[in-house]
Amino acid sequence: MLDKEEYQLIIDASVLYYLEGKTQSEVAKTLYLSRPKVSRLLKKARELQIVDITINYQNDEFEKLQSEIRRTFDLPHVVITKTLSDKNDTLIEVGKAAAKELLMMLHEDMTLGISWGKHVRTTAKYLKKTAYDNMRIVELFGAISYDLDQTDMLSIGRSISSKLGGKLYPLPSPIYINDSIARKAIVETPLIKGTLNMIENCDLILTGIGSIYSNTLQTLWDNYVDNEMKSQIVKNGGIGFVLAHFFDQNGNFLDMEVNDNVIGIKTESIKNKKIIAVASGEKKAKAILGALRGGLINTLVSDEATLNYVLQLNEKLK
Repeated sequence: MLDKEEYQLIIDASVLYYLEGKTQSEVAKTLYLSRPKVSRLLKKARELQIVDITINYQNDEFEKLQSEIRRTFDLPHVVITKTLSDKNDTLIEVGKAAAKELLMMLHEDMTLGISWGKHVRTTAKYLKKTAYDNMRIVELFGAISYDLDQTDMLSIGRSISSKLGGKLYPLPSPIYINDSIARKAIVETPLIKGTLNMIENCDLILTGIGSIYSNTLQTLWDNYVDNEMKSQIVKNGGIGFVLAHFFDQNGNFLDMEVNDNVIGIKTESIKNKKIIAVASGEKKAKAILGALRGGLINTLVSDEATLNYVLQLNEKLK
């Protein structure tokens, strides 16, 4: 926890460096600090989002890529960011762009459905505080685990609801229930039933796109998707998942119990919702391609290199 003196130093160093244009050496001299200390203060300012650096980068190649993605997949809207040398920096840029895009879609008296994962978490992190009257944020499916650090829906939902001035509606249930009798009993309880009703009527969805081959599936879903189930998913052509539902390379949801057993949004609802998906990275390219081919999303936020690779895969996998 920063003390008041340290916090004020961060502010002072940021103002001198970013607003007044002084060099780090000049800032150090002005504040009677060492240059390495100033460098650490400026780094901390970015980490704490006291300073938010945005690179507004567009060129002819971006416009060409946007047009090709929209035309190829009949996608209403795509937002492209620059691919940076560091994967985490690229993730941050994609998250910032998604946060900006999301704010443009929000309005008063609406229900926003949310998923989980690092891309949604990063989007939530960079949302600007903007209060909306009667804003509802609802979890779109049950919990995967209760020890997911900051990638789970509950922590993400709390972050988003606090920034939008909305009320969070959790879905207090496991993500999958295999026993049909138990599943029916749970979805008929008043609390769960009310939340499921809200899910079916949500106005906008924020989600990531997952790959069947990602570490996420291996580490976070161990309680639900074991190696045998994963093998069955792959055998049935599964390459990705969106909102806890698995799909093939053409974006068709798999006809498997794992999809039927989801406590939350249903496949038929996904196809009829306004969905903004945030995803980047070569490992997710096949899953992104499947989601685009299946028309599972309306808006995609990703980076330049990922989308170029998606187009290459589309030609290769025709």
